[in-house]
Amino acid sequence: MVCTSVGLVGNILLSGGKLAFGLIAGSAALVADGFHSLADVLSDVGIMLALKASTRPPDKNHPYGHHSFETLGATLVALLMLVTAVMIAKSAVENLVEGNFLVPQLPALLATIVAVFVKEVMARYTLFVGRLHGSPALLANGAMHRSDAISSLAAAAGIGGAMLGWPFLDSVGALVISLFILKMGWDLMRENVMALMDTMPDEELLEEIRTAALGTSCVQEVRDLQVRQRGSWFMVDMRIAVHPDHTIESAHVIAHAVEDEIMEKVGRVTRVFVHVEPGSRDQEHDCPQGNLNSRD
Repeated sequence: MVCTSVGLVGNILLSGGKLAFGLIAGSAALVADGFHSLADVLSDVGIMLALKASTRPPDKNHPYGHHSFETLGATLVALLMLVTAVMIAKSAVENLVEGNFLVPQLPALLATIVAVFVKEVMARYTLFVGRLHGSPALLANGAMHRSDAISSLAAAAGIGGAMLGWPFLDSVGALVISLFILKMGWDLMRENVMALMDTMPDEELLEEIRTAALGTSCVQEVRDLQVRQRGSWFMVDMRIAVHPDHTIESAHVIAHAVEDEIMEKVGRVTRVFVHVEPGSRDQEHDCPQGNLNSRD
């Protein structure tokens, strides 16, 4: 929340500055960049609300918790990026077709250079925190900051070209900005929609979970493993095989042991459900029922 709050303040200042300098200095690219930063303000508010909602505990209607609010927030940020890209592209194309070109002044160029530096710092900080906590919402916000830094760079190039005698480059810069935002928004949308559709995570995480389960005493094999992402967290459903001579009580204890092992060894797992099945009689039965402690 602190990370997003800092970004919100920064985006409010940047959007206001870009729009003011863009209008005063006569730069379509800087005005477009200002609207992009204004979209960042809205995304920061959305991310803060999503993060707050995702921390609510499970209830009767949401027994698995509210973690999906985080992914939903990231999806809405992606949608906002796509809408912003279309609006900027429409304005830039109209200016190019109608020949409505203005020659920007030096303050517009200086404003974009400052914006590139500030937004890149914000992007790196937000992406670092997002990766540290595995938060799709913060990663989405970091991508928004990075797209703003890139758009400011494109705006600077367009403004510089217009000041050197090619006034149409200012509108070209705005069009390039829209394409950058469109690409990043599409990638972000696809990634989070796939998470909402319960797409399996990377094989590296799956192997980490299998290794933790197989490292638990009495487990012969992992027969099925399904993992779904909910916000920053993962939920695991799996079937394991144990020696068929185990009683229901001992199988229950083994299942809990597997759950504990995965929760301890694998990061960001919030729930594990283990179904126990009879395995092979040919494998050595090295953990008889008497060696298992009863557990509720």
